[in-house]
Amino acid sequence: MTDDISLPVFTLKRGTLPMLVSIPHLGREIPSEISASMSAVAANNDDCDWHLDRLYAVVKELGASVITPTCSRYVIDLNRPPDGQNLYPGQKTTGLVPIDTFDEKPLYPDGRAPSQEEVARRREKYWKPYHEALMQELARL
Repeated sequence: MTDDISLPVFTLKRGTLPMLVSIPHLGREIPSEISASMSAVAANNDDCDWHLDRLYAVVKELGASVITPTCSRYVIDLNRPPDGQNLYPGQKTTGLVPIDTFDEKPLYPDGRAPSQEEVARRREKYWKPYHEALMQELARL
């Protein structure tokens, strides 16, 4: 968790090949204004794509573009549509702004889950810039 609200939303390393790798669950930061309302479970920040940056380092070296978020998927899940619809019907999902883990452990104490206004704010601040960068980089390639 971080107090630094000036962290970039994402990092984009532009390459020379017509290839873009997005690692939407690599981020680990949870801004303090969000973590203040979260449960102790969220502090563990376990639901992350561990070491994928190292796994995909070779494609970056070969010239692919790579985009990674700064914030945890507990802030917002960048691998979801903006309306948060389930990508896998019939399976457990955590939504655009998760309120619990895949193990159904609450990320927020009772009554502290993000409001619809807060979900919209996070979508504007984190989801939208990440996806705009994806589209711009694909157009460039």
